[in-house]
Parts: sequence; C-alpha cells; structure tokens
Amino acid sequence: MKICFIGAGKVGTAFGLYLSRKGFDVIGYYSKNFESAKKASYLTKSTPYESLSDMIKISDIIFITTNDDSIESAVNKLSQENILKEGQIIVHMSGSHSSSILNSIEKFGCYIYSMHPLQSFANVEKSVEKLENTVFTIEGSIEKIDVLESILEKTENKYFKIDSNSKNIYHAGACVISNYLVTLMDFGLSFFDSIGIDEKDAFEAVYPLIEGTIENIKNLGCKNALTGPLARGDINTIENHLNSIKVNIPQKLSFYETMALMTLDLSSKVPSRNKEKIEILKNILQGGLNDE
Repeated sequence: MKICFIGAGKVGTAFGLYLSRKGFDVIGYYSKNFESAKKASYLTKSTPYESLSDMIKISDIIFITTNDDSIESAVNKLSQENILKEGQIIVHMSGSHSSSILNSIEKFGCYIYSMHPLQSFANVEKSVEKLENTVFTIEGSIEKIDVLESILEKTENKYFKIDSNSKNIYHAGACVISNYLVTLMDFGLSFFDSIGIDEKDAFEAVYPLIEGTIENIKNLGCKNALTGPLARGDINTIENHLNSIKVNIPQKLSFYETMALMTLDLSSKVPSRNKEKIEILKNILQGGLNDE
C-alpha cells in the first residue's frame, strides 16, 4: 500500500522514516512549506509534492501530520479539491482530536482514523529510535481498522484500540502524566530552592530517587510503589511539614495538602496500611484546607 503524508514536521518525518525503514512504501510528502516536504522526502527517499492532487491520487493511506490547529484546514482542502477516491484510508496523528474531525470526507467513500503515538517528538532521529518501543492508540471506522492494526503488528508496536468518544479522556490522561509531571517536579524543586539549594544541584541529587520511583511503579504498580511518611502513617512528620511550609513558603501549602490527600486515597487501597492513621492524616490535611 502506498503511504503519503500531509505535513512534514517532526511527527510526520519521524513516522514516515520509521515506516520506510520497516519496509513500507512511503511515496512522499506535501506541506505548505515546500522546503519541509523536500527535507522529509530526502530522509525517506520519497518525493516532495508541490501538488496535493498529484500525491493523493496515487496514495492508499494518507497520514495528516500537521499541527492540531491545521487538521481541519487540511481536511477542507481535500474536500474542496475533490481529489479523494473511494476506499482511501485517512489517518491523523493528533492526540487531542478523535477521528470525527475527519467526518466530512467520509462522503467520498473514505475510511477515517486517528493513530496517536504515546511519545514526545524532540527531534527526528531520536524520535525514530523511540518509536521502536512506542505504544499507539487507534480509533475510527470499523471497516478497515485492521489495516492500521496490521501496520503496527508488522512494526511490532503495541497499541490500544479505543472508542472515538473516549479520545479526550485518553489525551487528558497522557497530558497529566507528561505535562503535569513536569509541574510536579518544578513544585518539589522549589522547596529546595527556598532553602538555598540550586535547582540544578537539587535535581541531580534527587534524580536517583526519581529513577527508583519510576522503576517501582513499573514493577509494583502505583499503590504499592508508595513510600514515605504518608504511606507509613507518620503523623508527626506530616504535621512538621505543614507547620514549616506555613511559616516559610505558605504559597506552597494548598498544593501540598491537595497532593497529600490524593496520596492518602491511593495509600488506602493497600490492605496492610493503617486505616486509622490514614483518617487522622486526612482530618489534619482537610482542616488546613478548610482554614483557608
């Protein structure tokens, strides 16, 4: 099957190169910026197209790898130029949109999907390497979804198959893990900064702790990976934390309390944990929140 790309940024270039190396027939790229199309085509040994029509008419699978805000305009262009043909498979690779953003081109007899890699794309070559172990999420038309599954099976990538209506929840979860983890790290490092420890030095110091925690989550699951005073039910330690934060960095208190309460909820799922101490700690933390 002949595969083409609309959009020649990092995602489209990396995924096209990945497919090409796996033996798939990547025929070329179309982009608003023709220089980008030429660069992507050079790497994939394919053709840069100045005419969208020329590329689409010889393609079986069309990947839309523009930025999220440009997907709709790409779809409109495909519709307005009336260049699609029955049986073609149209796939966008956005995490935030479901396949429904492609609904208007179903009238041409096309099959519509989203295929999202659970990976960030920093640069092309490193992203191609990471794609070897990337898990994808696919959803869309029932009729030919097996074609996308067969692609991922040939590349030996694991994948989830979800309902289109679940795409926003799926993407929100991915954002929490990817983006909010950065925010949480910044929050923790700010405690060190408040007592005069440089952020870079603090990060290097806690990096083994981060690695160990991630490894524990991988091996044990989240609830069993919990350690520290909340997991042990160390009431005096948590009270000392709260008192020190109130005096020294009061602007950090609310988020600390919120995260502590969520951590206690997670800890309570472990049968061996002391339920009485968990309730005492919850009351202490909720009392602080209610005082605000």
